[in-house]
Amino acid sequence: MKLLSIVVCCYNSQEYMATAIESLLKGGEDVEIIIVDDGSKDDTGKIADEYVAKYPTICKVVHQPNGGHGAGVQSGIREATGQFFKIVDSDDWVDDEAYQRMLAEIREKGDKVDLFVNDYTYYPDKVKGTTIGFGHRMPADQIITWKQVKRFNFSQNLLIHSCMFRTQILKDSDLHIPVHTFYEDDYCVYAPLRNVKNICYVPVSLYCYYVGRAGQSVQKDVAVRRYRDYLKVAMACIKEYNIYDYLNDKAHFRMLYHEIRIFISLGFLHTQLNKTKEARADLKTFFKEFKQVNPRLYRRIRFSLIGPQVWPIFGRMNSAITYSISHLIVKFN
Repeated sequence: MKLLSIVVCCYNSQEYMATAIESLLKGGEDVEIIIVDDGSKDDTGKIADEYVAKYPTICKVVHQPNGGHGAGVQSGIREATGQFFKIVDSDDWVDDEAYQRMLAEIREKGDKVDLFVNDYTYYPDKVKGTTIGFGHRMPADQIITWKQVKRFNFSQNLLIHSCMFRTQILKDSDLHIPVHTFYEDDYCVYAPLRNVKNICYVPVSLYCYYVGRAGQSVQKDVAVRRYRDYLKVAMACIKEYNIYDYLNDKAHFRMLYHEIRIFISLGFLHTQLNKTKEARADLKTFFKEFKQVNPRLYRRIRFSLIGPQVWPIFGRMNSAITYSISHLIVKFN
C-alpha cells in the first residue's frame, strides 16, 4: 500500500500544474498522484497523460466531464489506495523537507492516527509567505484526542491545507461533496471530522498556498459574487449530521461547532456584501431552512458571542468592516 494518495484537481491548468506535480513526485514510490482532468479545454489532459506515461507507478489520471473542484476531489477519494489522503490544488505545491517529514510520520504513526494536522504557508507573490500554525493549540508530535486540543479562537480553523485524513475515514464518511461549487473544501474538512478520534499535529509547513492568481475563489470580488456557493456549502454542512449527536464527547463537539460556526459566519458575511435584493432574499431563505433543519444549532449560533457580526439585526452596516477584519483573522478561507 502507498503511504499517501494525493489528488490534484485540474481545470485548464496547463500553465501551472507542473509546479504542483513536480513537487509531489519527490515523494517517490511512497505516494500515488491522482491527476483529475475536470473537463479541461486546454492541454491539461495531455500533460496529465504525459506524467502517467513517464511515472506509471506513481501517477494516474482521471478524465471526466467538468464538475468543479468538488467532483475532482470525489473522484480522487474513489480512486485512492494510499493509507492517507491529501488534496493539493493545481496552482499550489508542497515544501520538500516538510513532505519527507510527513511521509516518515506516516510510516511511524500512521496506524494509530486518523488525522494529521500541519501548518501551511500562503504566498501572495510566490516569494515571501505567511505561515499559519497550530502549535499553540495542539501538542506537537504526539498522538492525541480532541480533549488535548485547546479551544480555537475565531481566527483559527482547520482547512484542507492543514489536514491529511486517513483515506478510510473519507471513504467511510460517504461524502457528498457539492459539485460546480466554490468553497466546498470547507465541507471536505467538516464532514469527515465527525469520524476522527486520534490526531497528530506535526509542526511543519507542508502546504504552500498561492493566493495571487486572478479569479481565485479567495479574491474578495469573486467571493462576494459567488455568495450562493458559501450558503450552499454551509447548508450542506448543516445537513450532513447533527453535531448534538456528539455531545458525549464535549471536546469533539466543541471543535465541530467551531468549524460550522465559521462557515455560517462567512456565508452570511459574503451574502451581505453582495448588497442586492436577490442576496437578501437568499439569506432569508437560508436562515429559514437552517432553523427548520436544526433549530437547536440555529438558536445557539443566533445567540452566540459572534451574533452581532453574523445576524441581520446588526448585519449590513457592519459587513464591510467585518469583512476586512475577517480576512485579517481568518486569512484566506
